[in-house]
Amino acid sequence: MSLPVVFIPEYIDKAGKDLLTARYRCIAPWFGGAARLDAPREDAMRSHLYEADAVIVRVFTISADDMRRAENLKVVVKHGVGFDNIDVAAVTARGIPVAYTPTGNTNAVAEHAMALMLSLMRRIVPAGEALRAGRFADRNDFQGEELEGKTLGIVGVGRIGSLVARKAAFGFGMNVIAFDPYVSPERYDGPAVLTDFETVMKTADIVTFHVPLTRKTRRMVDARTLAFVRPSCRIVNTSRGGVIAQEALTEALHDGRIAGAALDVFEEEPIPPDHPLCRLPNVVLTPHIGGLTQTAMRRTALLAAQAVIDALEGRTPEYIVNQP
Repeated sequence: MSLPVVFIPEYIDKAGKDLLTARYRCIAPWFGGAARLDAPREDAMRSHLYEADAVIVRVFTISADDMRRAENLKVVVKHGVGFDNIDVAAVTARGIPVAYTPTGNTNAVAEHAMALMLSLMRRIVPAGEALRAGRFADRNDFQGEELEGKTLGIVGVGRIGSLVARKAAFGFGMNVIAFDPYVSPERYDGPAVLTDFETVMKTADIVTFHVPLTRKTRRMVDARTLAFVRPSCRIVNTSRGGVIAQEALTEALHDGRIAGAALDVFEEEPIPPDHPLCRLPNVVLTPHIGGLTQTAMRRTALLAAQAVIDALEGRTPEYIVNQP
């Protein structure tokens, strides 16, 4: 009897790989190479999906057409939390579970959000550039601001957002307000004061986003929204790039209508190096690395591997996107 085939098109930590290769035949072109998300090309690997019993994806896409051709597939696993690269409806129509790993990188993303806030407020990037250019004497030009006493607005207080709230309130002495239509004030026990979205955007010194990309959240920050934020406001996004209309944000930053932005995610990834956002001095950009710590990658890989094992051995994975 032949072993089930597991297709892993993108890098996962060795711990997860070893757990799977001990049980199944794994197809992963990166096994002998570097941990690059873009090598080899996605379309060149797609044929492997059509012979697989299970697949683990990060940014690799799963379309309705793929589901028509992947006749052996029994489970789709997302290495991470955002599943907008998977056509969940098409997978569900086949009666196949879509598993994900919501606890794998929670702390990593929360810490990265705090790091982006600190970088914006203390002007870390331009100060470092000045130092490398030999302009040590310019240090007085980089007076920043402190987080303590500032109002942090959090959009989405799920696992990551609620952890950011605790780190900000108890670690940095910030006043925290939040918006989340799916969290009941009676059941919420965190440090944030729950309010409406418009109040968060109008009131906060910093607004950080921790929501999935859905029909309701897509471009929830647009020109209309940005028209009523305070000029001193900074925006941080470590959730999904589609939550913010990039062209509207770029214009607001360029015109000085908001003080700054720190983005780990973008509407188009990778963001083109000649994009106007890349040239603005009041912007901090990172290449979707919020969840990329060694600890988080190992934890997430093990969770993803276990989801595959559970599904192929007839058990229900712990976290299912399309749970009946």
